[in-house]
This record gives sequence, C-alpha cells and structure tokens, in this order.
Amino acid sequence: MGGMDALYTPQEMGLIDTAALSCGVSGLMLMENAGTAVARAIVRRFRPCRVLVLAGPGNNGGDGYVAARRLAERGWPVAVAPLAPPRPASDA
Repeated sequence: MGGMDALYTPQEMGLIDTAALSCGVSGLMLMENAGTAVARAIVRRFRPCRVLVLAGPGNNGGDGYVAARRLAERGWPVAVAPLAPPRPASDA
C-alpha cells in the first residue's frame, strides 16, 4: 500500500475500510472523507465548470453525493444523477 496519492485495488480498499471501521471510524465519516478528497482533487485540477455526478446505489454513490455537495459549496454548478435508489444496507 502506498502514500497519499496511491491507488488501491478494490480488495485493498475493502481491507482499509474494514480496518478503519474496526477502529471506530463510522461509515458516514469514511464517506465524508472520501467525497471531500474527490472534490479537493477536482478543484486542484480543473477550473470551475458544470459537473455531473453519476451516483450508484452503494457507498461509492454516497461518496459522489458528498463530492457534489463540496463542489456546490465552492460555487461549482453541480447536478447529481442517481443511477438507482440507495441500497438499504449502505450509508449513502
């Protein structure tokens, strides 16, 4: 596993999430942190422009909602297209 800009496989990310949850970090906090990091990366790389977030039904979709909210807070025009209703077991 790498540093701050490392990319992880789905299996590695699952282990990281499990470890964080077992240490008392809530799923909502993981989602908030992930979505905030995505928005921060977008802001660093692009000038403000229209953004469409495609949000799936699971926790990754929840990350997308957080990213959309964070971008909108910075004045970016954002739309979210939910691809399915949130899964009952997700924090989204």
